[in-house]
Amino acid sequence: MTTPSISDAGLAARQRGPTGLDARPRPRSRGKQRVPPKRGSGFTLVEILLAVGILGILVTVLYGTLSAGLNSWRRGSEATEAFQRERIVMDALTELTQSAIFFTPSASLYAFVAAKNPNLGDSISFVTASDAYLPPSETVSAGMRRVTISLEQDEYGRTYLALVNVPALRPTDDRSLEAPQAHVISMDVSRFSVRYRDPRDGTWSDKWEEDQLPPSAVEYTVAFGERGGRFPPVVVTRAVDIPVAVFAAAGGMPVPGVPVGATNTNNPPTGGPKQ
Repeated sequence: MTTPSISDAGLAARQRGPTGLDARPRPRSRGKQRVPPKRGSGFTLVEILLAVGILGILVTVLYGTLSAGLNSWRRGSEATEAFQRERIVMDALTELTQSAIFFTPSASLYAFVAAKNPNLGDSISFVTASDAYLPPSETVSAGMRRVTISLEQDEYGRTYLALVNVPALRPTDDRSLEAPQAHVISMDVSRFSVRYRDPRDGTWSDKWEEDQLPPSAVEYTVAFGERGGRFPPVVVTRAVDIPVAVFAAAGGMPVPGVPVGATNTNNPPTGGPKQ
């Protein structure tokens, strides 16, 4: 029996099927397939706002910490500088006072003069051998000069602690010469007061009217800082012993310009305790 042959046209028609389309299975495409987009791959507006808020909080905390550290450092530096200025002023007052000179035969020329200004406070004047706060223009007074320490005001009404130099042997009530120039010790002083210790009984007083005897000690009270400022003034009190008062109270006569305790072969002091 002969197998009927199928022509190419009949085979093609059979493969297309009844609809006329090619019914043969086609191989799958190996190309890039289309993938549906994933949901939630970006940041939402709420997440962005939350991140910005957290970043702002961190920046605020960091800035506050840094600002507090800088303020503490600045206050510490200002306190150190203020303490240094206060120490310099008090050391200058101590040096001037401890170097005071008093010569008994001419007591009126070497007397301690205390005065009070109702508006500015106390004033003290004495002869000293110290050259502290002696400007170059007044070196003629080096070695022995009369200094006057008081609170003064400048042309703008600001108070300052001033020092005035005059020749040592000029009488305290002499007004023949022109007014001496006041030199600034400190512009940061708002109050200045002085007390005196009597060498005879050791009592303290805010007045001194003895012209034949120097006080055995002087107590300075200095207020540093502006009046009515944000912070109260810093008040420093220091008592300074006057070595020359020991000789004067015992009737001795220390030589002007020779510090107490120094050896003087020409005219050693007579009487009084040995140094």
